[in-house]
This record gives sequence, structure tokens and C-alpha cells, in this order.
Amino acid sequence: MLDEPSLSRQWVARRLQRALSVERWCGPLREGFARSPSKTGEILRTHGASAADRALRLESLIREIGGEPYGSWGLGAKTARFGARLVPLLSLGLTRRAARLVAEHTLSEYEALDAIVQDAPGIDSTLSEAIEPMGTQVASELEELGASGDD
Repeated sequence: MLDEPSLSRQWVARRLQRALSVERWCGPLREGFARSPSKTGEILRTHGASAADRALRLESLIREIGGEPYGSWGLGAKTARFGARLVPLLSLGLTRRAARLVAEHTLSEYEALDAIVQDAPGIDSTLSEAIEPMGTQVASELEELGASGDD
């Protein structure tokens, strides 16, 4: 990666912001998918709340490394939530598949973030320790979605 710690911090801040944007967009998607009256709907309501909590934690981490999180909400989050509410009306199988894709994408962001943070000079190891539980939580959410196919 970059040898200069100040440049390294900028790259880490960008990856944190990217993870934050994913949480800000995917949380409302999960909330929209939660309209499903099945066990999957209950699971996704919980996942939507977890995404909001992770977004707050990511905002705080960005500030801790000297950055300022920028807005990535806009009208899009409301539109995403509304559009996602239509999916359960079409098909429960489609809802499950879309929810799994959202969880897979979120997990890939945390994996990429963790890889960059671990290799970045000038970044305190506590940042990696703070990110790891969030990635683990997303991985367990993905597992939970895989197991919810029997409702």
C-alpha cells in the first residue's frame, strides 16, 4: 500500500466512508424487504436496525482517524426502502435472494476494509479491532439468511 501514513489514513477514511455508504443504503433495503410476513421479514427488521447501528459506529471511526463523514443519504435511501417494499409483494424467494445479495455485498465491503486497515502504515491496530466485530456480525447475518429458507 502507500508508505506515507497521512496518505494511508486518507485511503482508510475513504474505505470507511464506502462501508458507511453501503450501510446507509443497504439498511433501508433490508427494512423494505422486512415487509415480508415470514420469518425472513422478522430477521430483516433486525438486520436493518443492526445496519443503522453499524453506520453510527462507522461515522465515529471516520471522525477518530481525523476525517469527517460526508452525506450519502439523499432521496435515494427513501427510494430504496420504497422499492424494496415492493419485492415481497412479488415473491418471497426473490426477497430472500435480494436480501442475501445485499448481505454478501455488505460483507465484501467489510472484508476489503479490513484488508486495507491491516496493511496501512500509521493506522492504529484498534481500528482493525473495531471493524472486525462489524464484519463478523454481517457474516452471521448472511448465515442467518441462508438458514431462514425454511419458513
